Amino acid sequence: MGESNRKRKGWKAAVTLALAAAVAGGLFFFYYHIYRVEPVFSEMVYEYGESPSRDIADYLSGTDWSVHLGELDLSGVDEGHTGTYEAVVYHGRTQYIYELTIQDTVPPEIVWRQDQIYLPAGKTCGVEAVIAGVEDVDPGAKAYFRQADGLTEEICYDVTGQYELEIVARDSAGNETQGQVTVIVDTPPVFAGIHNFYCVPGSEPDYLEAVTASDDLDGDLTKDIAVDDSAVNLEEAGEYTLRYLAEDSYGLETVENATVLVAQGEEIQELIGQRLIDYRTDTILGAPNIYDAGVSEREDMEATLEYMRPALVQLYHAVGRGGYSAGSGYIMEITEDTIYICSNSHVVGKYEDWDVYFYDGTVVKGKAVGISDSYDVGVASVALEDVPEELLEKLMTVHIDRTYWEGLDRQKLGLALERIDREGGLIHVTEGELIKIKQHFAWNDMNDHTEVTVELVHGDSGSAILDGYGNLICMAYAYSTEPTRYWCVPLDGILDCYQEITGRMPFVY
Repeated sequence: MGESNRKRKGWKAAVTLALAAAVAGGLFFFYYHIYRVEPVFSEMVYEYGESPSRDIADYLSGTDWSVHLGELDLSGVDEGHTGTYEAVVYHGRTQYIYELTIQDTVPPEIVWRQDQIYLPAGKTCGVEAVIAGVEDVDPGAKAYFRQADGLTEEICYDVTGQYELEIVARDSAGNETQGQVTVIVDTPPVFAGIHNFYCVPGSEPDYLEAVTASDDLDGDLTKDIAVDDSAVNLEEAGEYTLRYLAEDSYGLETVENATVLVAQGEEIQELIGQRLIDYRTDTILGAPNIYDAGVSEREDMEATLEYMRPALVQLYHAVGRGGYSAGSGYIMEITEDTIYICSNSHVVGKYEDWDVYFYDGTVVKGKAVGISDSYDVGVASVALEDVPEELLEKLMTVHIDRTYWEGLDRQKLGLALERIDREGGLIHVTEGELIKIKQHFAWNDMNDHTEVTVELVHGDSGSAILDGYGNLICMAYAYSTEPTRYWCVPLDGILDCYQEITGRMPFVY
């Protein structure tokens, strides 16, 4: 029994050793012939723009089954920039490190324009104006002008003529391409008369009114002006941009913008009243009084009188041999067919017909409209059609702010008048101060009048008395003696009498 057991145990051990040897041999065969992989390379160079391979078989060699057990990690590779990076392949518990170099050795290509190139004189131009573009895998590749002092992205020529330009295209790696191009520098079209538009909803402005375009070579291009109003909605309040384009025969373009503000008439009038817009430089449609002179932001008597001069007139009537009657006046309203002028009734009421002299010396036939029995106020008029167009484009009405006037309770407010002559000059300027806006005066039916220290002399009758901001405060009337005091028709009296005489009321703030 013992010998048999020993034999059986020996046999089992032999079998076990044989099996172990067989397994070890199998594992060896499996690892070295089936599972084992090796890196295909350790270093690889790619040209910029060429993406590194994502195929694991390009990184590992071995059986197809084992190779595809590997996992490729390219997260450390920045394909957007040149440089040397690490890629990793994970296979089981083993990591394989690869060095990937991305280099850029290909210079950019300049795409040249095939047509003759014209540049506008006096305007700064970029390289895109002379070439069609730059082609390169590097999005950072740019083109430059080569000048004596180096590379520049812009160029400007003030003198017309033909020029040779050297162009350099350079990428981020420093690769360069160079070339030359011939350009002709010429003057681009020039616009005149472009202005802003301020109109109420539903208006139909003429965007080409007074707008012209010209070119040194092509001459008048006005009929070829293109207007882009696609961004403008004339039915809805808002501020919009209007574009004008003119192009000459060389393809040189000039583009200019204008503003179109669509708003209610009262809002537009406020802009006029603040002197932010002006009918002489802007197109204004739908405001109650586009001719209003407005007021300045600060008190400046000298500047105000000069600015307000287009609102002043002189009434003149020749009498007999060398005699005459004259008085001052100011423009209250300009309507579609009439210019209404305020003065004293003791001026206007003398004659039916008057020669009306405007601030520049232009004389137009006028007539008396009527006079008031309450205050010394009279109104004359001039037919609008009799006023030369170049003068009408400069005239204005006095600014009337009754709310401001009614709030005046301080003395020493600076006041002044200007009296124009018949040759387009000034007879005199007189300055003074406000004493009281409404003061008892024994003449003229005991009406309250405005008392001032502005010295009134013969011929000043009917003059507008203005403050340093440009507000109409009162109208020169008379003076009393012992002591000498100067009296004016107050603003409320002027307005009431004007309405009584004309049946109209001017725009009042």
